[in-house]
Amino acid sequence: MALQTLRKYNTVFIVDDSSSMEGRLWTEARSVLANLAHVAQKYDVDGIDVCFLNSRLKGDKLKSAASVQRLFDTTRPYGATPIGERLESLLLDYLEKLEKAKDEYNAGDRGAMAGIKPVNYIVITDGAATDDVEGPIVSAARRLDVKHFPLSQVGIQFVQIGNYRQATRFLQELDDTLSAQNGVRDMVDTTPYTGELTVERLTKILLGGINRRVDRKGALSVLE
Repeated sequence: MALQTLRKYNTVFIVDDSSSMEGRLWTEARSVLANLAHVAQKYDVDGIDVCFLNSRLKGDKLKSAASVQRLFDTTRPYGATPIGERLESLLLDYLEKLEKAKDEYNAGDRGAMAGIKPVNYIVITDGAATDDVEGPIVSAARRLDVKHFPLSQVGIQFVQIGNYRQATRFLQELDDTLSAQNGVRDMVDTTPYTGELTVERLTKILLGGINRRVDRKGALSVLE
């Protein structure tokens, strides 16, 4: 089964809790997160991580959909939409650990990389970012390229809640043009949420950021 790939990854959900998510979008975000987490937890044996754009609350190594929903229900939408800032913080922390482990491995410690899994970031958002999203992604991609890490080391999936057209265009540009325009690896995918999570859409969301075939050809390319 295609989703078995997730066993190799640490899955991190990033939830947009900005004021633009109030009302129906917040309700939809809760539903999407619960359903995605339910599936992802079956494969990430360490448990999934959940954090927010604004709230400092977070859940590490959560192993049930109920625990994810309890965490979600402790916060409410407020403030701006700092997608870039949050991604940069998470990416810098991960890359520092990854590069340190590789340096130790190259110095002779053959077990140094064992504790560093590839990471799959899934951002649930309306897409209306209020800061620079491109910069942190390009910077991280360059660091991964320079150190010759596997192309699937880091993936970022944007799940758009709602139908804000300008945000849709922005997220699609991140997916389609960011890599080529900046001469870096492609590690971004975007998938709109249309109210129903079929097997195909679940697979696209959970694998699109880490599997370029799924990103470019859709989930059916690995389900058929």
